[in-house]
Amino acid sequence: MTKITQCETYLDEFRAEVRQGLPPALSEHGATLGDLTFSEDEEGVWVDAVVHLPDQEDPWIRRRLIIPAQGPDKDAWLAGTIFSSALTEELDRHHT
Repeated sequence: MTKITQCETYLDEFRAEVRQGLPPALSEHGATLGDLTFSEDEEGVWVDAVVHLPDQEDPWIRRRLIIPAQGPDKDAWLAGTIFSSALTEELDRHHT
């Protein structure tokens, strides 16, 4: 059984938090959230967020480790909030 399968409920909660919390911050930049996908390797489970920015043909993609190999180290809501905040801060720094 893969880590993604084992953590399906956790990832659903993470996805819901990001999809709810991130769009208002993105809209300040005229950006929208596209795909939110999960992958895994020996380090754990990763999320890839695809953000579409105005006047940019190629999407802006950010990847973060959200579940370490040993398992979740915070609840899904908190992980989603931290991910959204970090992505927003990076967007503010580099795309303003």
